[in-house]
Amino acid sequence: MNQGPDENNILYSLPTNTADKIDFFGEMIVNIGNLITVIGIAVEAQEVEEVEEVEEGVGEGATKNPNTTNSGSDSNAGFILSLIGAILVTIGDMVSTGSTALAIEQTALLEKKAEQEAKEQSRKIKKMEKQIDSLHQDMKSLFFITESLKREVIFLQNFIYPHFHQQ
Repeated sequence: MNQGPDENNILYSLPTNTADKIDFFGEMIVNIGNLITVIGIAVEAQEVEEVEEVEEGVGEGATKNPNTTNSGSDSNAGFILSLIGAILVTIGDMVSTGSTALAIEQTALLEKKAEQEAKEQSRKIKKMEKQIDSLHQDMKSLFFITESLKREVIFLQNFIYPHFHQQ
């Protein structure tokens, strides 16, 4: 059998709810990214608060200990967490967008397949209509032949019956 290029398409073999599952996975990634971003912002805010407390302590104790001016945390953990969260959000959005594209492609393929099936069904119906018309014509022909045969039988009966009784 000849298979068209679309019949070998992997999208035909995927279940219909695959796009929904991929979208759900993408949304989970987005939610995890949002959570990590919030944690990163909270960590950064805590670090800023600690630095401000140290600076206030340094400002008050500047006359006592001038060597403690840069004792705050130089850690970028909050920024890094926020950045990782933002990256995860972007990846999750891309996965969700991909699932939307997959759903659109699957819908287009299903519509094309349904259109092809409708055309095939239409061809079959036309073929059946032609066969019905042919059978109808054959039936009419048989009807005419039957009528002719009836007339012939009547003629033969009328012809033979009088000759048969004359003997």
